[in-house]
Amino acid sequence: MTFSIASTAFHLDRELMLRLWSAASASARKPVAVLLRTRLVSAACAPHSIDDYLELFDRTWSLRKIRARIIAVRAERGDATSLWLAPNENWRSFRAGQYVRLSVRIGGVRYDRCFSLSSAPSDRELRLTIRRLPGGRVGEWAATAAHAGGVVELSQACGDFVLPEPVPPRLLFISAGSGITPVMSLLRQLSHDRHTGEITCLHYARNEVIFDQELAEIARRLPALRFVPCLTRPDARDLTRARVRFSLEQLQTHAPGWADSETFVCGPAALEAEVSALYGARGLADRLHVERFVPALAPDAFGGGDPVRCRLVFASSGRAVDGHARTSLLDQAERAGLQPAHGCRMGICHTCKCKKLSGVVRNQLTGAISSEPGEEIQLCISTPQSDVTLDL
Repeated sequence: MTFSIASTAFHLDRELMLRLWSAASASARKPVAVLLRTRLVSAACAPHSIDDYLELFDRTWSLRKIRARIIAVRAERGDATSLWLAPNENWRSFRAGQYVRLSVRIGGVRYDRCFSLSSAPSDRELRLTIRRLPGGRVGEWAATAAHAGGVVELSQACGDFVLPEPVPPRLLFISAGSGITPVMSLLRQLSHDRHTGEITCLHYARNEVIFDQELAEIARRLPALRFVPCLTRPDARDLTRARVRFSLEQLQTHAPGWADSETFVCGPAALEAEVSALYGARGLADRLHVERFVPALAPDAFGGGDPVRCRLVFASSGRAVDGHARTSLLDQAERAGLQPAHGCRMGICHTCKCKKLSGVVRNQLTGAISSEPGEEIQLCISTPQSDVTLDL
């Protein structure tokens, strides 16, 4: 028992020291930032960048990049891990419900993934909650290798999965799995603002809910909040029990005022499609806000019949491989051994933009065809329709 108490105290002290160090470093760096951005300093540092030297003093120090120190790492239910982060002075805050692009190095390779923030702007630090999925490198890293004191890189906050202003008197949140993360951000902000309107949260999970204790605490502070967990597999061994799925009947039972509610949906594509279809059929699409984990593809985005076969040439790398039209150019480039810059893999962040030197590609989101040489395309949502040469 004594060791356990001492260990807990050590971790709390370490978190406090990391917070104080991050705050003090950011304050001390601001006065010299203007000087360090001058052409004279840049010229003196050539051929390196000023950031290369600043990192020697503090790994979070950068003139333009958002670097964040990991303050704490905590396990959550549902095989998820929360990282509490203190970003440097380049961070411009965010609105509840938004996401960031997280960049980490794993085994010497940089991985970029988009995650919703599960904290509110009113919280002291940022929180990212990352679910561990089979084959997911960043989720595995968060669960097993992320540690207090480590440094990661972030983008500015993005996305419009945010509350309208003023906040409507009746809100409905529908989520599934890790789709609860932006909803948690919204609920934490509503709690901080002492929102008095009616809130219903309908959440689908297999057999346990991420943030269950935290949600119970928020419900105590927001008497008008009704949280309804819908466990789809409360007992995975009972294969005779019908799976719980989203339905109009559930809405009418748990959220009788759903048609008059501003509704926010976050979860797998199947859930988003079902809710969107229902609201569209009732003429309520303007009340619906959707956060997608995967892009909504254009009709016949991959075409029918046998996939188009082609030759993919990566000019800058001197490589060429056989390709086809059923997989994005980003996936096919990675299978060829290349490591293109990328982020969301959804067509949102534009990190994977690349010049197409020749050939025809199709945008999976819009269905648009790019056939002119020298056009910039997004690798993650483009599929080849002919032989293609990329400046990659």
